[in-house]
Amino acid sequence: MSILFILIGAVIGIIILGIGIVYLRYFIPLRPQENGFEYVYVNSDGTVRELYDDEIEYLNEKFNPTDSARPYIKSRCKSLAPDQKMSGFIQRKRVPRKVEIKNVVRQSIIKKTEHEVDETGASGIFTKSPNF
Repeated sequence: MSILFILIGAVIGIIILGIGIVYLRYFIPLRPQENGFEYVYVNSDGTVRELYDDEIEYLNEKFNPTDSARPYIKSRCKSLAPDQKMSGFIQRKRVPRKVEIKNVVRQSIIKKTEHEVDETGASGIFTKSPNF
C-alpha cells in the first residue's frame, strides 16, 4: 500500500515538474514591460525590429483559426518558422532582454521603384512587397 502512495506521488511530482518547465519556457516574459506594439519582427539574421504600419494592420486583422493566411507567431526568438526560416513575428515580451529591438521609420513596407523593366520588357512604376 505504501509503495502505491509513493508511486502516485512520484507521478504527480513529474506532472507538476513538466507543467512548470512548459510554463517557464513558453509563458514567462523575457523582458520587462515596454511601450510599443505587442509584436516585433525577427529578421533572418537574428536581429529584431519594430513593425511597419502594413505589418501592424496585418496583425490587427481578425482571422478564422483555420485560415491559412493568418500570421504565424513564433514562440521563441531562435525557433524556425514552418518555412524553415528564422524570420517571423514574435511577441515583444518573448524577445530576450539582451537582444536590442531596432526602431524603424513608421512607413508602408511597400516600396515603389521607378523605371524598372519587368520580364516582358515593359518599364514604368512597379510596387514591390515582401512575401508574408
